[in-house]
Amino acid sequence: MRARLNNMKTTLIWGCGVLTLVGLSIFYRGETSMFYGIAEASETVVSSESAVEVLAISVLPGQQVHVGDTLIRLRRSDLELRISELSRELEGVTGKTTVNSSELDSRVAEVKAGLAIRRNQLQFEIKRILDERERNREMTSHLQSLPQNIIGADSNDAFLLKAHALERELQSAESSATQQISLLHGSQGLQRISGKVEHTTITQELDMLRTEQKKLIILATQEAVVGSVNCHVGEKVSPFTPLMTLSAHSPTVVRGYIHEKVYNRVALGNQVDVVSAGERGATVRGEVVGVGSRIVEFPERLRKIPSLIIWGREVMIRIPSDNPFLLGEMVSVNPVEVLTTILDNKP
Repeated sequence: MRARLNNMKTTLIWGCGVLTLVGLSIFYRGETSMFYGIAEASETVVSSESAVEVLAISVLPGQQVHVGDTLIRLRRSDLELRISELSRELEGVTGKTTVNSSELDSRVAEVKAGLAIRRNQLQFEIKRILDERERNREMTSHLQSLPQNIIGADSNDAFLLKAHALERELQSAESSATQQISLLHGSQGLQRISGKVEHTTITQELDMLRTEQKKLIILATQEAVVGSVNCHVGEKVSPFTPLMTLSAHSPTVVRGYIHEKVYNRVALGNQVDVVSAGERGATVRGEVVGVGSRIVEFPERLRKIPSLIIWGREVMIRIPSDNPFLLGEMVSVNPVEVLTTILDNKP
């Protein structure tokens, strides 16, 4: 029984000690580790990778935009010039291929026509020679004084020799014309292949440039609020110059400042309670995602006495996107790691 009472006393003492420690820790840490910050949203900067001219601005600062809304229209004169040049080249290649094809067809027709004329001439001459030979044979057949072996000798017949020479000339003309036509058709095929390759190359470059041109119409990729517009219509801006900024509808981060005397009590990954400094007292759980590497001056808004300069370390805290805070609202940040550590170590 006595041992049981001793155990109860020990448990009670230990519990009171823990509660006291927790209370003192919360109080102490609340006094020394709590710090203030501003609820902000991560900003997206809209810019161009090339030198551009602003054609039109479709939004105003503070305006809410939705996915697909047009933000700004830009122009690249070098892009337009190159697209115009390639379009003319493409038309020229198409026209040139058509003209070359027509020229080759015309030359083939000329060769065929020349062959037909030459064939008719040679065939007419051959027929004339053979007819004349036949008439000569009929005339000599009536001359009894000539020996019959001379009359029938065709091997030395001059008319046949002329006819055979003309036939060989006709064969040579037909062979030459066939070769010319074959060469012309081969040349036509090569020109068509060359024209097709050139056409494909120009078309691919045109498609790439037109894709780049479409990117000059910048659209919203998320639900956001226009933060600032840093250009005006007609202005020519350099590459990567910020044209406008966009931010989320609600804060996504808290930029806080912790006093230099206790800055080492906050580290990456720490859980914190972020509380509205207003009357609403809204609270969300956040996580420390960034800790500054140097001591900086507190913003005047976060000083209890504006004229009193305070120094500390900048702390970035990520908070859920569905939080109740307003953009630019002042909040207090309370580290919760002490209470969590004590409870986790409880036997």
